[in-house]
Amino acid sequence: MTEMRRSYCGLCHPRCGLLLEIENGTIVKVKGDPHHPISKGRLCQRGRLMRDHVYHPDRINTPLKRKGDKGAGHWQQLTWDQALDEVAEQLSGLREQYGAETLAFTHGTKRTYHWDERRFFNLFGSPNICGANNICMCPSQAVEFATYGGFTWGDVIHTKCLVLWGHAPSKSNPIGLYPMILQAQKNGAQLIVVDPRRIPEAEKADIWLPIRPGTDVALMLGWLRIIIEEKLYDAEFVANWTIGFEDLKAAAAEYTPQKVAEITWLSPEQVVSSARRYATTKPAMITWGFGLDKQGLNATQAARARSCLRAISGNLDIKGGEPLGWNEPIGKIIGDEEIEFNSALPQEQRAKQLGADQYPFFGFPGWSRNLKANRRMPTEYMHPPHADMTCVAHARSVFDAMITAKPYAVKAAISVASNPLLSLPNVQHTYQALKQLALYVVGEFYLTPSAALADYVFPICSTVETTELWLTPSFCVACPRGIDPLYERHNTYDFWRGLALRLGQKEHWPWETVDDVWNYRLAPTGLTFDQLLEKNGLFGRPQYKRYEKFGFGTPSGKVELRSTIFAELGCEPVPVYREPPHSPKGDMTLAKSFPLVLITGSRFMPMYHSEQRQIQAARKKRPDPLVTLHPDTAKTLGLTEGEWVKVASPLGSVRMRLRVSDTVDQRMADADHGWWFPERPQKAPELFGVFKSNINLLCPDGPEFCSPESGSWPHSALLCRVSKAD
Repeated sequence: MTEMRRSYCGLCHPRCGLLLEIENGTIVKVKGDPHHPISKGRLCQRGRLMRDHVYHPDRINTPLKRKGDKGAGHWQQLTWDQALDEVAEQLSGLREQYGAETLAFTHGTKRTYHWDERRFFNLFGSPNICGANNICMCPSQAVEFATYGGFTWGDVIHTKCLVLWGHAPSKSNPIGLYPMILQAQKNGAQLIVVDPRRIPEAEKADIWLPIRPGTDVALMLGWLRIIIEEKLYDAEFVANWTIGFEDLKAAAAEYTPQKVAEITWLSPEQVVSSARRYATTKPAMITWGFGLDKQGLNATQAARARSCLRAISGNLDIKGGEPLGWNEPIGKIIGDEEIEFNSALPQEQRAKQLGADQYPFFGFPGWSRNLKANRRMPTEYMHPPHADMTCVAHARSVFDAMITAKPYAVKAAISVASNPLLSLPNVQHTYQALKQLALYVVGEFYLTPSAALADYVFPICSTVETTELWLTPSFCVACPRGIDPLYERHNTYDFWRGLALRLGQKEHWPWETVDDVWNYRLAPTGLTFDQLLEKNGLFGRPQYKRYEKFGFGTPSGKVELRSTIFAELGCEPVPVYREPPHSPKGDMTLAKSFPLVLITGSRFMPMYHSEQRQIQAARKKRPDPLVTLHPDTAKTLGLTEGEWVKVASPLGSVRMRLRVSDTVDQRMADADHGWWFPERPQKAPELFGVFKSNINLLCPDGPEFCSPESGSWPHSALLCRVSKAD
């Protein structure tokens, strides 16, 4: 018997609609759902792998407990109740001996709910949630809350000038944002692309700025200087709705077109023409881009400078510009900050958050100030800053505490949908830390290099085996379960609630299933999850310039070009450019030995971060890790397309296959990220070949490389050399 069922894909951030063809309870075919209100039947290469993913023979299907030494590769199967009982008992003992702060958590990709883990940790009493948050959108969100009280979502379809800054949606968001960009161009929008690579978007751009990696803040300051000097800014908005304009003007004053050109690899003419195009084409918008968040030293200031550009150009909260806040009636839905139960974590525990003393803006000191300022706004208009995204411990500090027990011992950690050996820099440091843990628990789809070091591994179900709310400021879509969970797989809510009940949190988890949670969160709209699914989504009514009624959710009630919160925390209150320490200008002696500028993290289909490496169809499209060099560079080095090469930095070296392409500058190398080899032995120290081609081995996390405000570490703007492999 064959039937079609609606479901959704969660193999990356968006939740695109799926139609599952089911025969005798088994998925036999996957295609896009043409009636889905957002994806409208479109499905990327990754989404077409859902069946392979659900039924892959390497999936974890029952809880596992380590046998023998950590990382030995031997496991015994347990039931969920057995595994939860044992983990809860050990966590209870460790909390009693060392305090609740002894438990840490590492974040992963958005294929789980996130708020459930935060709720558990707040009630358990630990402030030590960490992970890749510091380099992926989260610092940008926190900065925008500090600058104008919320996070902007560009109005792509109605804009007249679209700036893609460190963002390649043709690879990272081919179903959602990329088609919108193409439509905007058809509507007459100008396209400016700021990217060191000639990505497909650059081929279509009106202006392409092939910038030196890591120097974006210098270009932004150059734009600000031109816009201010030539009086291209919105004078009325600046006068009435901003503070710190003169400070911003002074900060940008030295960044003449000539100086910016010397820093960025661009020409003065490119700097001037692009600034004028952005400032004079209204409305305009600048997208968020992962390329800025992974720059380390300059990451937070890049977000600050971008926010200032949006503000003085007059593009905040207007149609076709940068709408701010939640649309009606979407804002009525209970938000993450409430469901996370952040008020449950006592102040004395917040004060123990590791890394907050060194990177205060991205810890509780910064989040608390953002929250206090935000609360002047109606919640239905501007939801509070999401603590799970904008308030985390610093991974280096957490992992230091695992190794040294200073300033206190971190003896236990949980990773869900997270592979810290592939997502964090300084891989050997992460490896040594995970080996030191008395208890390491992982919730995963597959055994990964990090999971191979665990004491317990729990099988997490695929997105088609559970439900979810796809909630954004402009829409909310019900994501239905396509099939019942296979074997002993569960969603993450079941995992966290199962632990919570065993650790005395029962009264705070009244919802037996995650479906009950969705109904609770939707209650203010008068809809249940099933009713929302029947309606095919809830869509907000856009409203603009609400600041004229409410002001901005900042300490001053205005856009803070000079940030009060940054100043209170001892951070630079106006944007500032810092030369990366490992760069052609930052260390000219080092650059003689490592002459190429290295970037990592470029997206490639159909894989996502470090995932899908074991799926044959995906591996066929990208069988090996690649590093890309310009043809002239490869020729000079005596290297040929397809051969194995060694990519080395001051930190170490990895092996990759060479791709030759003129899409990159002669002075740079572009390396794949996230590589491990599921076909290699599991047993430590091999760990599925995690030390062979993992480019994060070349990425540092020392204080001199990290953003002093948020602790963002660099996966870009580094130095390397490439030679024949041994």
